[in-house]
Amino acid sequence: MPALDSSALLVARFLKSNGYEKSLKTFLEEANLDEKSLDPGPGGGLTIEKVLDEKRQFDLSLSLEKVAITENNEPEFSIPYPSIPHAVSDPDILASNVLFVLVADISTLDGPALIITTADRALRIYSATAPYKLLRSHTHLHPSAILCCAVLQSKWLISTSMSGHVVISDAASGDVISNDKPHVKYVVKVLVHEKLPYVITSGYDNTIVLHSLTYEEEGRPKLSELHRLRLSAHPEAISFVTLPTGEDALVYSLRDSTFLNYHLLTPSLPAHSKRNLSPTTTSWVTFHAMSILPHPNDGSILGVVTSSVPHMKFLLVRVDSEEIITEVFTGAPQSAYSTAVFGWRVSGDGVWVNGDDGVVRGIERKSGKVMARLKASEGGEKVRSLWTGAVDGKEVLVTGGFDKAIKVWVPEE
Repeated sequence: MPALDSSALLVARFLKSNGYEKSLKTFLEEANLDEKSLDPGPGGGLTIEKVLDEKRQFDLSLSLEKVAITENNEPEFSIPYPSIPHAVSDPDILASNVLFVLVADISTLDGPALIITTADRALRIYSATAPYKLLRSHTHLHPSAILCCAVLQSKWLISTSMSGHVVISDAASGDVISNDKPHVKYVVKVLVHEKLPYVITSGYDNTIVLHSLTYEEEGRPKLSELHRLRLSAHPEAISFVTLPTGEDALVYSLRDSTFLNYHLLTPSLPAHSKRNLSPTTTSWVTFHAMSILPHPNDGSILGVVTSSVPHMKFLLVRVDSEEIITEVFTGAPQSAYSTAVFGWRVSGDGVWVNGDDGVVRGIERKSGKVMARLKASEGGEKVRSLWTGAVDGKEVLVTGGFDKAIKVWVPEE
């Protein structure tokens, strides 16, 4: 029997309720349906009329969201923005789906480096400026694909993988300094605090782990577990924030939950607050936060992109508050399997968001409007990861995805 909300049942119920007996008989035969299956049950079932009513509510919510209440002095989406793509590749390497991209300074490699991880378990490092030369290729770090990476002291890499491992290695030589397995599977995020000696990892084993970071002989980094949060669901987005009280904190979201959870950044990670984003949003669409990043120039504001289907939402939220400053649908298509990510523009006047249709969209902070569309994938494959920032004084966007292509976008000169 088909699902109670299947399109075939909706059409059949419509035909029956409106007296189209001949059409109904033909449709039941062609759709291979039994007339008994048309009984909606005690709840009345879903009807085309109800679908249309929800669609009207959805359209109304979209129109309301476009009327964003913002401060008049907020900057507009500045021009020029990164729009010229440069392909990054090596003819001797078989292309693979791109999982993660990052630009960081690595002193032992002379300047800004572009770090890429791919589905073939490799971590490769390219120069972050043209001609984007391949500098290193490390394929021995993990027994599975690498999902996230961070840089320590411009020399060491912390990488995490699908198998639950957290590895510290020398960026230049590839030598493994430590190889631990604090998670059962899928370590999806790693954060390194800029000032405090803490590293956070989160995994799909429903845990978040706080590690202490120390440096031993020859300056080699070492991680030691301090505390473990055992959660009721997968952690999705995690970020370091500064609370209005001035205290450092960790904020994270859980799968299928509209709450943001705040914990004080001390060795025991004590719970501080839970803030529900759902009651104050203008849309009836359910969601959970997939990526959280503080505004680059105002740490009291968080940017949030969500898992909402069929299109990603972008929210501006006050830290440790349920106040939503802006809420817009980005137009970026999503499914239940999407991984929404975004990055702030250097000026903070907007964000770049990924999409399952191969398009990266530039969203203006002031209005919430889509101001730019970059076709990152010619075939429309998913953009899996992106990075935003400045390289040699120029604003840069890096994209990578399931078309196996890596692109560095720079402004038009």
